[in-house]
Amino acid sequence: MIVDAHMHIWNQVHGMIGNKTPVTPVEKGRIRIGDQEMLGMPAYLLDCGARAEFVVAEFDAAGVECGVVVQEYLDGEQNDYLLEAVDRFPGRFFVHGLPNFFDTDNAKNEAKALFDCGYRGLKVPASHMLGQVRVDDRRLMPIWERMETSGFVLAVDLSEGEDQVQEMENILEAFPKLKVAIGHFGMSNRRGWPGQLHLAHHENVYVEGGGLVWLYRDEGYPFDGAIAAILKAKAEVGIEKIMWGSDWPRTMVDFTYRQSLEFVRTSTLLNEEEKRLFLGGNAARLYGIEEPAEERSPIPLITEG
Repeated sequence: MIVDAHMHIWNQVHGMIGNKTPVTPVEKGRIRIGDQEMLGMPAYLLDCGARAEFVVAEFDAAGVECGVVVQEYLDGEQNDYLLEAVDRFPGRFFVHGLPNFFDTDNAKNEAKALFDCGYRGLKVPASHMLGQVRVDDRRLMPIWERMETSGFVLAVDLSEGEDQVQEMENILEAFPKLKVAIGHFGMSNRRGWPGQLHLAHHENVYVEGGGLVWLYRDEGYPFDGAIAAILKAKAEVGIEKIMWGSDWPRTMVDFTYRQSLEFVRTSTLLNEEEKRLFLGGNAARLYGIEEPAEERSPIPLITEG
């Protein structure tokens, strides 16, 4: 079973960066961040909606069983839409809710409301919060306590380097059983790596590779540097603590969804058991995803025939 441990869906972009700079949709995959226009997703997303049915089609074509949906302030919260997607596509998504952590005094109540709606995970876009809100703020600690007690999963994207690592260490010291997924492979080719990777020495902390093809975009497919990072992480924390993710649809402005998977699936530097764990087994264990009755296979490509 293959599980995409870091991807996004949204109905419509209505985001912010750092709670200051607006992010608005234009058309044909283009977005505007402040005054700057850029391609924020594949151009065939004509109305800038990265909807569930589009990525389920990608799953089916590539042989992916399900995806772990994380959220970003960049896109705007999609809490209602994600619950709708879960209902429409049973078994294909594990979704994380997104409270407004910038409204720190009210975040606890907002998180409770999300849990009451059925969310079993929360996303913390911590890199957007750097210098404004600490992840270990005392007002947020009851949220992490509730998540530890309930077995919920905290997905967190930290700022590059180690600027926020101690904040996470403080949380894990207080709540050692808390389940955590560190995003973007701990920013593996940025300054300070493998500082974030060391968090995975804690019992229930994993590192997911959402955006690995983005981090190593300059070298292109088959991303030898990304494979080297996977091998380094395997040596540091063990293959059972790391997970594959695509970061759909953002990284698909550069590469196809299948390329984001195939560079691992075809690598000769990982054995079949290591691939099984990295591409889905570890995520299934962390998120409580059940094995399907029948393994989903990729659809043959016309260019292969």
